[in-house]
Amino acid sequence: MRLQEANLGLAAIADIHAAIVDLQQYQPVVGVVAGSVGCFGGMSIAAALCSYLLVTQEARLGLNGPQVIEQEAGIEEYDSRDRPFIWSLTGGEQRFVSGLVDRYVADDVAQIRHQVDELLQQGLPTQPRSQRAEWFLQRLTSLDTDKQIEPSVVRDLYRGERS
Repeated sequence: MRLQEANLGLAAIADIHAAIVDLQQYQPVVGVVAGSVGCFGGMSIAAALCSYLLVTQEARLGLNGPQVIEQEAGIEEYDSRDRPFIWSLTGGEQRFVSGLVDRYVADDVAQIRHQVDELLQQGLPTQPRSQRAEWFLQRLTSLDTDKQIEPSVVRDLYRGERS
């Protein structure tokens, strides 16, 4: 167990979150999720707090990682070894098409750098994601949790196409 790490870890994550929120008063904060490791837990909250979020195809983004979801919900609900299934729900392309991130690019340093530059030039968004909680909650309350969700349902849900 990592209980001895909990308080220090939570404090460090809280400092990161506070710094992102503070910095956004002055300039955009651009988060980048690249590679296949994924962005979960406290760092996914940090990513969501960014003014803009850029992901790559291999990126995965979610509050809980696949193994944690499988452990809590069971393998029948969420098989963490089913890579196509995992990427279809939490992968970069799905997060972009669902409107949960701002840019989607190849996992290429030059392309990522170009997109980050463009986002910084855009200035601050008119309404940060962190101030759209009610909008997200309205969509989530309409979700039927009695059956396994399909990627197309997620896309429609966040696009506002299902009520």
